[in-house]
Amino acid sequence: MELNEAFGAALKQLRQEAGLSQNALADRCGCNVMSISKLERGLTQPSLFFFLQLALGLEVEPADLLEATMSHSPEVSIPFKG
Repeated sequence: MELNEAFGAALKQLRQEAGLSQNALADRCGCNVMSISKLERGLTQPSLFFFLQLALGLEVEPADLLEATMSHSPEVSIPFKG
């Protein structure tokens, strides 16, 4: 699964777990429903600012959204320098 698709699957899962429609999440994030739909289908990727807005709208930590994305695509790894 590509990273865009993994992010979309994670976003949809977290949105549904929060009991939100795409419209409700869009309202919380200050965007239109088409933006949420395109993200969930893996057609677009969010800017860093929009990623943070999505986490706020979902009432999760940004790290939780990233972790959910990675769980949908275990073959994708992000190298961290330590």
